[in-house]
Amino acid sequence: MKIQFLISSLSGGGAEKVLSILAKSFAQDENDVSILTLDKRPQFYQIDGRVSVIHANHTKLGKIRENWQDFLTIRKYVRDNGKGVTISFLSRCNMLTLLAAFGTKRKVIVCDRNNPLKEHSKLVFWLSCQLYRRADGIFVQTEKIRSFYPSYLQKKITVIENPVDFNMLQKQVNNEKLQREKIIVSMGRLEPQKDFVTLIRAFAKVSNKMDGWKLKIYGIGEMQQELQNEIEKQGLQGRVILCGRTERPFYDMSKGSIFVLSSYYEGFPNVLCEAMYAMLPCVSSDCVSGPSELIEQGENGYLFEIGDVDFLANKLLELGRDEHMRKQLGYAAHKTVERLSVEKIYLKWVAAVLRVMEELK
Repeated sequence: MKIQFLISSLSGGGAEKVLSILAKSFAQDENDVSILTLDKRPQFYQIDGRVSVIHANHTKLGKIRENWQDFLTIRKYVRDNGKGVTISFLSRCNMLTLLAAFGTKRKVIVCDRNNPLKEHSKLVFWLSCQLYRRADGIFVQTEKIRSFYPSYLQKKITVIENPVDFNMLQKQVNNEKLQREKIIVSMGRLEPQKDFVTLIRAFAKVSNKMDGWKLKIYGIGEMQQELQNEIEKQGLQGRVILCGRTERPFYDMSKGSIFVLSSYYEGFPNVLCEAMYAMLPCVSSDCVSGPSELIEQGENGYLFEIGDVDFLANKLLELGRDEHMRKQLGYAAHKTVERLSVEKIYLKWVAAVLRVMEELK
């Protein structure tokens, strides 16, 4: 089968990681696989050598010309490859791909990887839904996200959770016997969606009772200086550290003892899945969507209301004082995400793609 993937970049985001995993899996299964990336951000993920990657960068042309050239590039990409399936990730690429594929023999599957009601205005979401009528399949990660879409799209929607490449994660550790340190870990782009301010303020409330503990936040983004200012305002220099991007996120997780996801919203948070696989007790905001599909309150982690500084602070203190609880929750978390192995999730993708192709014969 000839499979095209399309995404705006191969930078360090969750959608990009999922695409790289799937492209490798399809290529290993002797499919003809390619990726078109529009290079909106620098590449972070390595792509399997059996996958051909086409780079197109029009970011210096100005927004109008950039959009037009992106459209023309996608149009050529889908027209030149005849019959097959194009799988597009993220809403802008999804809409451009559906427009560009008009009149071609390509079948198009669009993948939304975040909460569409938070990512866009109601008008943009409505417009995207009108374009999604043209899609041959719509893939999302949770039933909650599926429920946001109008009834006329429901038959096209397939729910598949994100895969976690356990082998790749273990390679980051490289068989080292890591010692757990008194570190609270969080990871993500330094942007408003991730609400690291709540996390910093929660740690500030209990830091004087958590002797020797540090908070490490991994990631880069527009809020770096704002977050650094908040750290200094709370007097937490040296206790809260903005670590920048890490090349070995699972390695750094595995040295920590608690993981926190404080986001306002998510799609299906890969970083939470990986932290659970690392046997970390996880405390997450009960945001839409993702965390509640993974965490059972008090069984394998904790959920807190978005922005609830006091609850988060109390859980950090409780976990910091109770090593047995940390181990118990971490073990249960690890068992929870075993269902997300690449092998299991890939089989769901294959079945879903073949079903879309079969329905269109």
